[in-house]
Formats: sequence, C-alpha cells, structure tokens
Amino acid sequence: TIGLTEHLKNPSLTNIGTYFDTYYVPNNMAVFISGDINIEKTIATIDQYFSGMVPKDVPALPAWKEAPLNGREYVECTYEGEEYVMLAFRTAEKSHKDADALRLIDMILDNATAGLINLNLNQAQKVRQAGSYPAPNNDYGAQYLYGVPKEGQSLEEVEALLLEQLELIKTGEFDDWILQAIVNDFKKNQKAGLESDDARVAAMRDSWLGYSSWKDAVNLIKRMETVKKKDIVRVANTYFGDDYVAGYRKDAPHVVPDFAKPELAKIEIDPRRSSPFAGEIMGMPFEPIAPSFVNPETDYTVVKDGLGVELYYVPNPVNDIFSFSISVDKGTRHDNRLNMAAQLLDKSGTANFSAEDLQKEWYKLGTGFGIGSGDNSTTITLTGLDENFGASLALLMELLTAPEVDDAVLEELKKIILVSREDAMKQIESISQALYNYNRYGAASPFLTMLSTEAVQGMDKATLFGLIGELLGYEQTISYTGSLSLEAVQATLKEHHAVTAPLKATPEYVRLSARDVEASEIYFFDKESAQAHVRIEFGTSEVDEARNPEVQLFNNYFSGGMAGLVFQELREARALAYSAGARYLEGGRVGDEDLMLGVIQTQNDKTNEALEAFIELYDAMPESDQRFEVAKQSILSQYRTAKIGFRGVSGAVRSWEELGLAPDPRKSRYERVQAATMADMLGFQQTVVKNQPKLISIVGDKSKIDVARLGKIGPVQELSIADIFAE
Repeated sequence: TIGLTEHLKNPSLTNIGTYFDTYYVPNNMAVFISGDINIEKTIATIDQYFSGMVPKDVPALPAWKEAPLNGREYVECTYEGEEYVMLAFRTAEKSHKDADALRLIDMILDNATAGLINLNLNQAQKVRQAGSYPAPNNDYGAQYLYGVPKEGQSLEEVEALLLEQLELIKTGEFDDWILQAIVNDFKKNQKAGLESDDARVAAMRDSWLGYSSWKDAVNLIKRMETVKKKDIVRVANTYFGDDYVAGYRKDAPHVVPDFAKPELAKIEIDPRRSSPFAGEIMGMPFEPIAPSFVNPETDYTVVKDGLGVELYYVPNPVNDIFSFSISVDKGTRHDNRLNMAAQLLDKSGTANFSAEDLQKEWYKLGTGFGIGSGDNSTTITLTGLDENFGASLALLMELLTAPEVDDAVLEELKKIILVSREDAMKQIESISQALYNYNRYGAASPFLTMLSTEAVQGMDKATLFGLIGELLGYEQTISYTGSLSLEAVQATLKEHHAVTAPLKATPEYVRLSARDVEASEIYFFDKESAQAHVRIEFGTSEVDEARNPEVQLFNNYFSGGMAGLVFQELREARALAYSAGARYLEGGRVGDEDLMLGVIQTQNDKTNEALEAFIELYDAMPESDQRFEVAKQSILSQYRTAKIGFRGVSGAVRSWEELGLAPDPRKSRYERVQAATMADMLGFQQTVVKNQPKLISIVGDKSKIDVARLGKIGPVQELSIADIFAE
C-alpha cells in the first residue's frame, strides 16, 4: 500500500528513514535462491556479505481487527462498457485450520473446466462470463465471485446465480469425485510450476511471508487429500452466509477526474553519471556464464511422414506432464468464421458425452483442452499427464470429428458474441485497438473484416463444425513435449489420429502491410476519458536477419524497460506519461514487413507535448556511449542466462524455420551483438527509423486536446465507431 493522495504529496524523509532502520534488519529478512548453484559456495558468499548486519528488535505487528460485515453491503461504480458483478466474502487467514478446505471450495466453484461456475454458468451460457478466485492473506482471507451479464440480464440476476453455486456447496450438492480430481489438478500444477526457478523461489517466499514452516508448505497437498466432503460443507456454511460485499459496475457515464496539468520543469538526465555505489556494482569482477543454445541432435527430433504431417518431438526431463498441439496454417484471414467455430466447439459435446459430461471427463483425466485461431493458423492444444495421453487424444479426436450441440446453445452464443461486440465499442482499450488497426491496414483491419452482425445471426452449426472437421484434412504440424518415447507417441498417434493419404496443401499465407504514406497522418477518436491513448507506428521493409543485432541493440537502448530512453525521457524526466513503451518488431516469416511502434498513455492536456516529445526521440535520438554499453551488456547477459526451456523448444524451432533460419540462430546473433558498435546501432536508427512518415492514432477527450496543434504534425482525421468497427 503506497498511501492516500495526501500522504504522497507530503512524504517525510525522517519517517522513511525510521521505517527503513526499523524493519530492514537481518532478523526480519530471508534470502531465497533457486538455480544451478554450488550450495556451499553460495552459503559462504551470503555469509560474507550479510553476516555483518546487526540484528535489532522488530516491533510486534499490530493485531488487525476489521469490523464485521453486516449483511449485504452494496457498492456501485459506473463505466461505459461491460457491466460486472463482484461478490466478496471474508474468510479465514491462510494459516487457519479451514484454509485447506477453502482452497478446495474455490476450485469446486471454478477450476476452469468442471467447477460449478464453469459448468452451470459458463458452459450453460447462463451468463456471458463468470468465475471465482481466493485471496488468502495473513490477517484475513477473502473469496471473490464475479460475473458478466448477457444482453437483457440484470446484475441482480447474475448475483443470484453466483450465490446459487455457493448454496450447492453448502448443501453438499456436488460430485464426490471432484475432490480427488482437484487434488490431482493441484499436483499437476505444482509439478508444472516447479519447472522454473521463479516458481520455486515463489513457493519458498510465500511460505516464509505467511509465517508457515517449510514442512507445512511441502505437505499442503497431503493435507488437502484428508479433507472430506463433510468438511467442505461445514466450512462453506461457516464463511458463506448473508454477510458479504456486492459490487456492481453499471454501464453508464462516469465522472472523469479533472486533473490540471502542473507546470513541471524538465529534468536533464545525464546517462554518463552514476553513483559511487552503482560504479562499485558495475566494477565487480565476474566470470561470464557461457550461453546455452538449442542442439538439434539432442534437444528435439522432427519426423516427416511424407503425407503432410510434421511431428516435433521434445523430451521432458523433469516430470510426466505433456504438452501437445496440432497446428494448421489456416486462420481468420483465410476464413473469418473460424473464431466462432472454435467458440462453439468449446460449448459442445459428442455422441458419448454431453457438453457438461465432456468437461467433467477432461477434468477427471487431468487434461486441459483449447482451440484458437490466429491470423494465419489454427491451433488445438492438450496438456496433461502422460499416463492419460492416449485417452486424452482419443477424446480430442471424438470431439473434433463428431461434435454435437443443441441449436439453442448456438443461438445463445450468437447473442453473447454480439453484446460483447457492442460493449467493445464503448471501451477505450478496444476502441484504441480498432483505431490503430484501421490506421495501419485500412479496410483490411481485423475489426472490419470480422463477421458482420448479419453473418453471425445467420450462422448454423453444420457450417461451423464443418470448418473444424476440415482442418484435419490439411497439412499440419504436431508438437509433443513429454516423458513418453518418440516411438510411444507415434504409436498413439497411429491409433487415434492416423493419416493414411496425402493431406491437402494449406491456403496461401495472407500477409498484410502497414499503409504507405508520404507524410505523417493522425487518426483521432473523440472519447471522454481520464487518459489519452496514443500510438505511433510505421512499416519499414522486409524482415532481414542480417540487421537483427542492430534491432536488439536499438530496442534495448531506445525502450529497454526503465533504463530505456522512452521511459527515462517521457515519464521520468518530463512527467508526460502514465505508461510508455516502444518496440521495433521484426516480421515473423520470410517476406513479412517489420513494424516500428510506440505507445503512450498520458493526461489529455499533455497529449500534444507527449506526442511531440515521442516523435523527437524517434527522429533525434540522443546519443550516449554509456547508455549503449549498458544496453549491450544487458542483451549479452540475457543470452547467457535466458536458456530456452524444454517446453519452448518446438515453438522456437518452428519460428526460426518460418524465417528460413537453421537452429539455433541465437548463437550467431550473440556473437554479432558482441562485435556490434554504437555506430552500427546509430546507422540502423538513422536509416530505418529516423524521419519516417508516421501513422498516429489517438483516442482522447477532444475538449482537452489542442487539435489545431496536432495538425502541425500531420493532417488530423476524426473517425467514428462506424469507421473502425464492422456493422
């Protein structure tokens, strides 16, 4: 918690120092480390640098006593866009004996697949979207339930539906098998999470911050296995009574705070300066870690069957969790009905399983299923336990080849799609997306080429299911990462997804390029808001691997996090941005166009200054040898420490192949970054980025933005919803 506005306006350096001296003491600290370390040497290093710290008595934490909730406490806010219900119940602290049962209750409500909310509300389409999540803290806990209404549905109706799911738990009306399935889900997620150092550190840190012994943390799942149905019912009746907070977000104009732009002096940031402490850190001797690159001989195998299937196999050396996908190079740019087809499939069952029973079957297997369409490809995914790989693949093929759904489900899906689109036309984030896509692609914008309202209303399930079934008849890429042998995977595929005849060639890749303009242009959308959303972008030339090192150096120098020019100049030095960033994006396939983009969110009355300052950075980028050296060393450190994990290997290899590169191009890139100079990066900026005509998109409050001043940058064209969204 950073405090109230009056606290932030009047900070006390004395109080800050006292706070630091009181709590930043060794007996109130812990060090968490996970990695490829020598434990004895690491402990010795910690002892060397921390043993001189002197312990002090730390004040006992106060006992926080919150006033009890008194019945249904109602709060309301307004927002133009999607309406929303949030219910909040106060529960027990994370160390309480009921905490394990509360974790299970949350998963009985919402486990993303077979929870009561998942099945009774989302799968049944009784609401547009709903879910739950817990907040177990040291002093108290909380359980949140949320829901988004359908067209014509009241927020009160959504609240009642959410409360009904809690009542089912309180009366024990949930399947007995779900508890063991949830425990298995926790086991699977724990295995997957512990694949990374970050997750291992987080587990240790959370245990320590929760005043829990490591033994208790390790035994969490064992304790959960002992929780019975009667315990769940008792705990649900204890915490989920009539005392809760109901928050409603209503679709109505909201009062936008009026912030007067203060006069702030520009701070001159000199990247050549550094503190003695920073100099000491940078001057420490170290042994550089040798980068690790993907080895085609040991890290993966590609098998082509000659019929149109490429299998990418990656062994999992850590656990028994598999990742599996089927990818077909046919996407929404080829057929704009694919997204709707994927949505309907997610609501469908088969001849052997109703839609609800199918979700239960996925959860019993411990398998996650997903399908999604991008611009040029559609991908079907499974994740789960290797022991259930065969059963999961069989169930997937049953769904893909013979889905079944009631007509009423499709009609309800149509309503949800259309009301979601209506809400998107009110919200600044989606308006901004539609505006810059129109600015970039014109009539080819995905917000204009999506299914029209008439097309959505006229769609039938036979057509949509036909689109899904056709996908398996095209050439496809199959990826498997897991503990099964390559031979076992091939045998399972032969049993459940046999390809016996040549597959059809996929449609030609559809490539879009940014509009080519002779001078900068501004597209403007007038919307009352606290912030203006500004985007600056332009296309350059075809992706070129030869300039990749310069691109990396430019990106890190120009917008490398908090140390980059964009953040430092626009936010830190000039106070012009709530958030700001930029990136030179290289094309993903041979022949794709590169794209330079920058984004900034700023106070409306600062829009002109922010935009002018951003363009100045593009076209007159300040030069600093020190900043360049920091950017370069940061990139090299990333190569040395950011190894591609085994789950990322097949995706990385495929992305390199789409660029016509042999694995692993990072080795050459690393060597070329080492040899690159400031002159190389500046040459790239001056020939590719500097003084290029820009496509500028602004969503903001016209009454607070000097539009005439914007016109000095380029002609301003004001657009409407009808211009940027399909009818």
